[in-house]
Amino acid sequence: MPAPQETITLSVYPDLPAGDARRSLGSWLRAEDRLRAGVTTAPAAGSAVPPGEVSAAAADVLLVAVGSGGAVMVLVQAIAGWLTHRRENVTVRLTLPSGSSAELDVHRARDMDQVTALIETAVRAVAPDNR
Repeated sequence: MPAPQETITLSVYPDLPAGDARRSLGSWLRAEDRLRAGVTTAPAAGSAVPPGEVSAAAADVLLVAVGSGGAVMVLVQAIAGWLTHRRENVTVRLTLPSGSSAELDVHRARDMDQVTALIETAVRAVAPDNR
């Protein structure tokens, strides 16, 4: 029986022009073998995109399906790596289906250990069962 999976929604702010940061993060996450199959794009809640249509708008979010076996830590490390390579300030919001969320407000991150610790704290805040 496969391990249960949970979907973490990732939103990136600011995400201009036209979703560049979100697409960049999505590409970065898909480069990770353990995340690749679980990374998709969907319209953000409250967006004006008709159901069943996925747009390229900045209002889109990334959905990352994670299960047991360290996938959450792979996600944490991948987000940290992406943030440390950004030249501009970005905020990443992690949201679980339960509505729990945490924001990572990173200003020109350069210290991967600090960013990883920040993301681990955020993930534990929204998903305490994935320690």
